[in-house]
Amino acid sequence: MKEFILGYWCNSKMHRIQRFCFNFSIKSIINLNVTKNDLLSAIDALEGLERSARIFDRRNSGKYFQLQSLLILILNIILAFHFLLLSITDNQTIIFYSGDFFVSSSERKVLNYILHCGIIMPCMVKIFLLYLHQSGRKSFLHILDEYKGSLKESNKKFSYSLKDEKLFRKSYYLAIKLYEYIFIGVYGVLLLLHLTNITIIYNHSTLQQLILQMIHMAILVILYYPILSSALWFVSMLLIMGILAYFAIDSLKVECDELISLGNYTRHHAESFFYKQSLLSNWMDWVNARAAWIFITFYAYGCFHNILILFCLTQFKYDNLGVKMLLSFAYTLILAILYANNYSGTLIGQKASVLHRSIYRLSINTGKLFNIKVALKKLQTLERLASRKMGVYIGNYIYVGNYTTLLLALECGSLYYLFCANIN
Repeated sequence: MKEFILGYWCNSKMHRIQRFCFNFSIKSIINLNVTKNDLLSAIDALEGLERSARIFDRRNSGKYFQLQSLLILILNIILAFHFLLLSITDNQTIIFYSGDFFVSSSERKVLNYILHCGIIMPCMVKIFLLYLHQSGRKSFLHILDEYKGSLKESNKKFSYSLKDEKLFRKSYYLAIKLYEYIFIGVYGVLLLLHLTNITIIYNHSTLQQLILQMIHMAILVILYYPILSSALWFVSMLLIMGILAYFAIDSLKVECDELISLGNYTRHHAESFFYKQSLLSNWMDWVNARAAWIFITFYAYGCFHNILILFCLTQFKYDNLGVKMLLSFAYTLILAILYANNYSGTLIGQKASVLHRSIYRLSINTGKLFNIKVALKKLQTLERLASRKMGVYIGNYIYVGNYTTLLLALECGSLYYLFCANIN
């Protein structure tokens, strides 16, 4: 009976994974010669996944899309509180019928609470995406939609100049492919780790417990698929927009250096440069403002609970290998997401700092054909950059840079030692 249930479940999931990955080969990911049609095909495939998993409604498909997304969110919140209930109760009847995955573990409550956190964090992203749609404002993906339009129509110019557009195109393509494979990898690994855990527990439980656990496992797999895809999709979109910001700032820096080297530049060239810089700064400030609460919530909640996972992994002993692997994988995944976003934000800040210094040099080297309007525009730009640095912000007020990254690492280390000192 056990082999039949596990075999059927594994076969069904492998069939779904094979169908999803059929059109994506490893060769296409490492292909360095990415044409416009290659990128357009990848973007269309990504948008198809967005619609099928009810991630984000770019095209305003209608109220049914949003109702389905809301239903997915509500069901996952119920699932999260199901694990929260298991983390605080000792009632054996509730534990039995709730299909507790960690029923034989001495740290059952802590492990169920960590599963609760693993569902709540993607739910935060889903709430944010629903809020963006309901607010009725311009989507934060409008800049990527505009870039897609410029790929389709050669006469349509992109708002932000990209000196190395081919390299950005390759980076965009690679980010989409990485999302597709990483999502399937993360989802598959979590599934296998849960199945491994249930298989080991079966040696210490009855057939009825195994059946109930498999039923709850099926519910978890079905409901967690769209919510996890939404969370990883949002992280991928942030990465792509970060890459876009980095290349746009680099292009402005190159253009500024060209103006400096010219010595005598026209009013049109200067005004064009400052217009592009102001447009990019406005877009980055707009994204920071729109995503302020999800950034600060995810960083605070994610960092705290990631340290809690590390504490449970290093300070408690588990006889079940599946539990150790599950905790290790969860810790690594959250850590990678947090520090990858921190690192990309730091790179953007460093590139923006170089641009700031270049603009300062430009303000000294005015040229003969300079006028008062351009001089005031330069002064306004320098004052704006001095009052608020150009880059990524957490909560729209914590600037992401080298200092922030170091401070985050030290604070997380201090929190870990605080747990060790007070709980042990």
